[in-house]
Amino acid sequence: MELENEAQLEKPDDELTRLDLAPAPPEEETTALVLAAEDGPAPTEQSPYDAAQEQLERHLATFISKVTGEAHRLGLGRTNVAELLVTARGVLDRYIASEAGADEAGQGGTLPPGRILANSFIVRKLLATGGMGEIYRVRHRDLKTDHAMKLLRQEYRNDDKLAQLFEEEARLLLRVRHDAIVGCQALLRDTDGRQMILLELIEGPSLSQRMRRSPLGLGDLIRLIERIGGGLKALHAAGIVHQDLAPDNILLPDDDLAQAKIIDFGVARSLGPPGTGVSIDFAGKYSFAAPEQVGLYGGKVGPVADIYAFGLTLMAAARGERLPMGQTAEEAAAARQRVPALDAAPERLRPLIARMLEPDPRRRLAGLDQLLAEARAITALGHRPEPRGLAKWVGWLRRR
Repeated sequence: MELENEAQLEKPDDELTRLDLAPAPPEEETTALVLAAEDGPAPTEQSPYDAAQEQLERHLATFISKVTGEAHRLGLGRTNVAELLVTARGVLDRYIASEAGADEAGQGGTLPPGRILANSFIVRKLLATGGMGEIYRVRHRDLKTDHAMKLLRQEYRNDDKLAQLFEEEARLLLRVRHDAIVGCQALLRDTDGRQMILLELIEGPSLSQRMRRSPLGLGDLIRLIERIGGGLKALHAAGIVHQDLAPDNILLPDDDLAQAKIIDFGVARSLGPPGTGVSIDFAGKYSFAAPEQVGLYGGKVGPVADIYAFGLTLMAAARGERLPMGQTAEEAAAARQRVPALDAAPERLRPLIARMLEPDPRRRLAGLDQLLAEARAITALGHRPEPRGLAKWVGWLRRR
């Protein structure tokens, strides 16, 4: 998501992440617990509102007494009683927020502002929506800190495979810590059972939005290589493949390329033993997927798949738009038979990007250390002082 930015909610030019799974199992029936209290007669001398308020206070006092008595009977202490009452307060908070924001709901099942999540976070606004999830800006009700909260879309809550992927996203993010990777703070569960991932809030445009304003030059592309390359190196060292690296999934805090962060780990996977994890036919974006992700060269996806996607991302940033690499599996496979045209890239970067975009993963640039070293060498070459005097003539003669 996976977090993530206050970008435009509708981005027709962006490509959504595709995830091909087996058919979802039938939805399971959920059990609802409804508590009701019988209203007593209201005093005739009071207004209806005052009478209802008085009755509510009596019902709440009775409820608290019953909870306390049952807790003591079960051997629970005062701390446990307080936790139970806090849970009840959360239920009331969510009901109040739902009633207050009923008119603002109805946008594809999004949560209204004011809704309380996990009894601690107040929904402020919807930040972004994707094919499977929604991301909200939330504020901790006590600490007054702002975060991003990612939730599965309402229609996928009962999909076991997507729920498993959602949990896996949080677990993978919690395994890695790097400035170029969005920070994951917790995997939470709301009182209704809905799972949520608490993420670092990143305020700034995506690389996709930035490159539409103007293509990136050599210096900016080098900065992007150094920043994102470092993040991918940390990711691969933790045994994780992102599988969905693209300009949409790179955010720029304060519009600064030097602070770029990789987001959306919804289809990332761990390099574990074969047969582990959720079975996926295809995960990612056809415009940025590696050849092995669309079934070529044996279909085995490893860290070099992220290097290929990074190469296409750099080309998109240099062009101001993504390369035409296909929108279906057949088109994508046909476009990956050879290295694509690199005319839009700065001349110094073309040999490096060509090695990143080698179709055969065995011949592709295999290591992030090598990528970063070559990027630094290009930077050093760019700052090499102009030769003067005798040295200038010697250099000219050597070139001749």
